Amino acid sequence: MRTKWAVMCAGLMLALAGRGEADEGRGFVIGGGLGPTRLNFGGAQGLVLLLGDSLGSIEFRGGDSLELRAGVIVPRTLLPSNVSDVVPVPAHQNGGVLSIQIGYSFSRRLALLADFDLNGGWDNSFNQLMGAAAVRYSPARRIWLEAGPASGDLSYGFGSAVAQNVAGSGSGFLAAGGVVLMQKSKFQMDVQARSGTLWFDRFRITNVSVQIGVMRRRS
Repeated sequence: MRTKWAVMCAGLMLALAGRGEADEGRGFVIGGGLGPTRLNFGGAQGLVLLLGDSLGSIEFRGGDSLELRAGVIVPRTLLPSNVSDVVPVPAHQNGGVLSIQIGYSFSRRLALLADFDLNGGWDNSFNQLMGAAAVRYSPARRIWLEAGPASGDLSYGFGSAVAQNVAGSGSGFLAAGGVVLMQKSKFQMDVQARSGTLWFDRFRITNVSVQIGVMRRRS
């Protein structure tokens, strides 16, 4: 009888401890990251961006403006040789990335996130916006893994103009992992490796980045 009661008490204590750990890490979370990125264009050999007419402009305070241009990615062989305003699609492009995460943490180990990546180059470059519905799981105290389905589009910025959604909507997945460098009760800083792949009609884009990220929980 004493053994039975001891087992029951031990089980109850473990359950309460697990519940306390879950309650401790529960709450809405918001985070972000910043770092270098590389966009790899797969199957894009022979493709070019054909820039079209102006669609208008966006005016900013101070007198600056951003021109909106039409644009579409097509095979170069479909265009006459004398066509101008074409930009070859590169095999890869280096640049920077900003990521934003918003979601809910069910415990210190498990969170459901809306995860966004904005990838771009330094000058006259393709820019990719990708959003994912991701699950983040921590198998150990200072390690986390994340994955989920993703979608996004592609634009091209040059000078004071931009051509938006030049390839239609792409779909794919996001995968990431991180190591926590500093952890407080409601704040953490980490270094993370991220990769996302989107498939479009004629090609695919894979972005690979290393970021310094932060996350704050609001309970």
